[in-house]
Amino acid sequence: MSSKHNDSEITIKIEENTEKIIKEILADQKKTIASVNKETEGKIKAIQEKIVEEAKIRADSEFSKKKAKKELDLKLQITKYRDDLVYGLIEKAKKKIIAFTGTKEYEKSLEKLVLEAILTLKQPEITVLCRKEDKDIFSKQFFDNVSKQITNKELNVKFNLSKDFIKSMGGVKIESTDGKISINNTYEKRIERSLDGLKRELSLLLTQEG
Repeated sequence: MSSKHNDSEITIKIEENTEKIIKEILADQKKTIASVNKETEGKIKAIQEKIVEEAKIRADSEFSKKKAKKELDLKLQITKYRDDLVYGLIEKAKKKIIAFTGTKEYEKSLEKLVLEAILTLKQPEITVLCRKEDKDIFSKQFFDNVSKQITNKELNVKFNLSKDFIKSMGGVKIESTDGKISINNTYEKRIERSLDGLKRELSLLLTQEG
């Protein structure tokens, strides 16, 4: 009897211990599962946040690209419109110059261009290059008229008319006698020199209007 009783107690204790161990294992499993779930949730949240951030970056990038493209297109349109305006002004100027070179005022214009070059060069002797069709304008009287307009009395200039001619719509080219210094005062060159400033002004005006 005593042996059976002891066996029964042992069995009960084993069962109790077994149940306790099972409960502990289950409790550990729940903790592990909870930990895994929490870690998984964290990873899922991080992935979601990453997806959202990447989507935002892509959206910002697409917006920036579209904005940059629109700005570039607008800039190209402004540049084309500006160049068309400048080209139109040049063509009108050329027509006016062609008509102008046949007038008495053209001779006065040539005097001013020669005088301007003299005051810039400040050389005692210069060579004047002109168009073939203008050679008769550059007489002694012409150069006397220019000399009278020189305000610097110390500048007594000797004029030489070159036998070489320039191809131009109008104007002159002035050189020092050694040819090292020259001023191109043809109408084409003067228009060219003014183009950069004109284009900048037009670009500014067109941008402000836009």
